Amino acid sequence: MRQPRAAWISASVAMILFVVIAVSIRTTGYFLFDAQLSSYMSKRVPGDYVSWFTQLGSGVGAVTMTALLGGLSYLLWRDRIASIWYVLMAIAVGALNQVVKFAFVRERPSLNELVGGVGYSFPSGHSAMAFAVYAGFLVVAFRHLKRSGKVIVSILTCALFLAMGASRIILNVHYFSDVVGGYSFAAILLFSSYAFIVSHRKKGVA
Repeated sequence: MRQPRAAWISASVAMILFVVIAVSIRTTGYFLFDAQLSSYMSKRVPGDYVSWFTQLGSGVGAVTMTALLGGLSYLLWRDRIASIWYVLMAIAVGALNQVVKFAFVRERPSLNELVGGVGYSFPSGHSAMAFAVYAGFLVVAFRHLKRSGKVIVSILTCALFLAMGASRIILNVHYFSDVVGGYSFAAILLFSSYAFIVSHRKKGVA
């Protein structure tokens, strides 16, 4: 994604999705099949199988992965601006997501302190951070990898942030709309900031 126009379009789509979900939660308390899906997944998949995985999106896990992937991107491609953007973007997503939670004060389907299931529910901080960390790295990688590398990294990173979101529903600490809301919130910041950075880099560098 080298063109800022494509990034702005992606950010706009994410904004529309986030607003639709937010309005539904404000007016009805739920979005689509929130309660049904949370109940179904939490009963069908044992939480023990995913509780370890959800730690990757926790505070310590997210910070560790952001530092590792940010450092890796610089070592591999020596793209200083992209690496700095990646780290700052992830930090911004984590901080601002907490602010947005207090604007909605939505209660969780259940509380579970052992897996970070405390505080308000919407949008999911674990899901937002997973999207920022892994989709953000994918955006940086796309600038430098060949086609085969892009396919492999795309599969791995998408699987990671999707599995992270699913784990939050399976553990019954978030609704479906919390997870999608977390993804879309992170996507707004990720794509809009990327578009801004790319549009201001010198020709031949971006």
